[in-house]
Amino acid sequence: MNRISPRQVLNPLIDARASKIEDPIEKLRFLRHSDRRVGQVETVLGRPRYWWLRNRKLWLAVFFALLVPSLTLFRPATPLAPAAEFVPPAPAVPRSFAESPLEKVWLVETKGGVETWSNGLHIETRYATTNRPREYYVWNRNLPASSLTQLPSKQAAGIVFHTTESTLEDLVEHKTSRLKLLGESLVQFAREEKAYHYVIDRFGRVFRVVAESDAANHAGKSIWADSKWAYIQLNESFLAVSFETQTRRGDEPPVVSQAQIDAGRLLTRMLRARYEIAATNCVTHAQVSVNTSNFLIGYHTDWAGNFPFEEIGLPDNYAQPLGSLQLFGFSYDNTFFAATGTRMWKGLGSSEDLIRAEAKEKSLSIAQLRTQLRNNYRRLSALLPENNSPMAEKTIADSERSQ
Repeated sequence: MNRISPRQVLNPLIDARASKIEDPIEKLRFLRHSDRRVGQVETVLGRPRYWWLRNRKLWLAVFFALLVPSLTLFRPATPLAPAAEFVPPAPAVPRSFAESPLEKVWLVETKGGVETWSNGLHIETRYATTNRPREYYVWNRNLPASSLTQLPSKQAAGIVFHTTESTLEDLVEHKTSRLKLLGESLVQFAREEKAYHYVIDRFGRVFRVVAESDAANHAGKSIWADSKWAYIQLNESFLAVSFETQTRRGDEPPVVSQAQIDAGRLLTRMLRARYEIAATNCVTHAQVSVNTSNFLIGYHTDWAGNFPFEEIGLPDNYAQPLGSLQLFGFSYDNTFFAATGTRMWKGLGSSEDLIRAEAKEKSLSIAQLRTQLRNNYRRLSALLPENNSPMAEKTIADSERSQ
């Protein structure tokens, strides 16, 4: 029988309709509502007595005859609530938590290829390697989008949490040898690719891969922002911590062991103390990844809604606005929305609130503001050392004169 997934049929039409909704809050509501309805359709079609609905020809006939003209499947049953409903609630962890001083953590000893730190962290160093020295430039959000500033090269600005997307076995005793083999093969591969600074395997063992003083090839096209700086291309500026696991849909529980969480908490604490990293700059790959060819976020979606922030000792950073949306006019489609969880929708909603408020203040439409913000990104991106020769301060005028 020729079968087709409901999402394969419905997602393109949902995206097409969403692209015509200019108001970002209305778009967020529409995508959220549509995702729930598609999930309901998938549940119904999964029941044995509805086998006939899984036939491709019947699907297309019913769809084009009934659903396309009206799209009633994706119309909310009740009127849309006012925008105020989507203002994200305060994070579960008090603000003071992120701002409280960190306890000092120091290296106790290095013995037999293992570092022992004062907070109980153990780091295996036998796979450690080097890469290009860290060197990065940032945009001061208080200045026009026409210059970049070089920050101290060895001072990491944040942490990006990843998943390895590697083969997983059940975490059971009789598979110990197999689990060890998979974990160490993974670390060896990460070493060859210079992919992360740290990998945490299924047993909670922490392996250093790339030296902290160097860049790692982990984030690709990426954006994050704190209260002062906007970071573009986080390979250089952020440390990478990857958990041996696979991506799960946003609200599904992650496949991580308690040992991994415990090790992740100790490692995060050490890195934050050592480099004075703000809690708000500890984020997931899904929050920072972008596609610059179409100005959509979420090119990578690992940890798109189920990262254990609080268990790691951090506030729930999913509620934070995304710098890519707020500062540079990026957007998102239904594919990304479906991959995320309700926790990350808070960050999307708060980002869209800020965009709408700025557009109103400047007497612009949302589309006009996004065009301006995207042009700002293009200007700043063109100034990065990978596109031009590095300088401590570099301006648009300097770049134009050199051409």
